Amino acid sequence: MLNISSDVAPIPGADLPADAALNVRQATLFDVSIVTRIYNDSLPPGAPAHADAATRIGGRLLASSRLQRLTPEFMMGWFTAHRQTGRPLWVAHTEGQTVGWLSLLGFSDRPACSCAAEVSIYIARGWQRQGVGRTLLEHALQEAPQWGIDRLMAFIWHDNMGSRRLFAQCGFDPWGALPGVVWAEGTGRDMLIVGRQV
Repeated sequence: MLNISSDVAPIPGADLPADAALNVRQATLFDVSIVTRIYNDSLPPGAPAHADAATRIGGRLLASSRLQRLTPEFMMGWFTAHRQTGRPLWVAHTEGQTVGWLSLLGFSDRPACSCAAEVSIYIARGWQRQGVGRTLLEHALQEAPQWGIDRLMAFIWHDNMGSRRLFAQCGFDPWGALPGVVWAEGTGRDMLIVGRQV
């Protein structure tokens, strides 16, 4: 959710010290690079390109399943769109490091759906399962009404057990599923929809 080369070292992480403060703030233009890096680091390692670009699996083109790294230029436009549409983007930081981010995206272009938002959340390598995601999500739940939002939802791949647990622990309920709509890295997945009122 900033072109970062694959040789950039992962952001270091360790158990969050008991006395270390984990803070959440609005993202600024200076955060675009790290926001992009955290997103790109979440992608699976690039699989080697198949010799035959027309290879299909179950009718789906294999090449179209490759997840693409995002560039700083693309993410700058995405960041600007957040500001123009009045949607927040928050970063979590501790001891001088940005360790995760969460954005609220418009659920639909239809004006009648403006009170609902989609949550996107990414945590830096080495900082997962340290409470960063929960801190960000709880912050979003608390702040959403100030942005005119009273319902949050997330679209989660069915095999992303970490995200499923996080959202369930924060009171999100199953709202639906889109069977097989995800096509990533040569594998089809269901998209689960979870949501809650705030």
